Amino acid sequence: MGKSKSIENRIIQAAAKVFLEKGYEGTNMTLIAEAAGIGRPALYYYFKTKGKVFEELYASQVKSFTPGLLEIISQDAPAEKKIEQFVEAYFEQLITSPELPFFILREIHRDSQFFSQTATKLNLDKYFTDVLDAYRKEVEAGHLKDVPVYALIMTMIGDLLSPFAFKPMIETLVMGKAGSAWAFPVNSFKDILLHWKPFVIKNMKSLLLPDEKTSD
Repeated sequence: MGKSKSIENRIIQAAAKVFLEKGYEGTNMTLIAEAAGIGRPALYYYFKTKGKVFEELYASQVKSFTPGLLEIISQDAPAEKKIEQFVEAYFEQLITSPELPFFILREIHRDSQFFSQTATKLNLDKYFTDVLDAYRKEVEAGHLKDVPVYALIMTMIGDLLSPFAFKPMIETLVMGKAGSAWAFPVNSFKDILLHWKPFVIKNMKSLLLPDEKTSD
């Protein structure tokens, strides 16, 4: 990796923390430069506006995951295994940055058009189209059910993102006082997610697998 690319990555990683803490409106170039440990002139050399920083952050999150998702869907493996790997990959990505889903949800509520325009500008629609095309091929082969796209999205958001969106409440209830009706023997939010993951896999299999292939 070249020095220029290394600095860009450092800026993006630092900016992610600032955006997560301050939100888009509360973030400025000075805060990003300070978090990255560089001067404002150096920051402006790589990114002219905080919008450009945000676009690159958004794109990097999508692009870092989507190629792996396409690989999972396209591989020669049983549908059950693909679903397991799909959920595993998502959890691994989200556990790395547990605040990111809440940030995305907050910013979508702030300005949903901004997210849509950013995705279009960065040509990210193609990634999602490729994923959908791969899914359609699995349906045509009889490996997966033909589920409406909105059902797929809502199930994924509900099962995968809601624990992160409600993280403080879940931690308070599940990791609360011993003896409470909600309490569960876990030591961290990550532990909660690891216990939740098998249920997500089961839900996704129930949604996507043909009835004769659903074994649990």
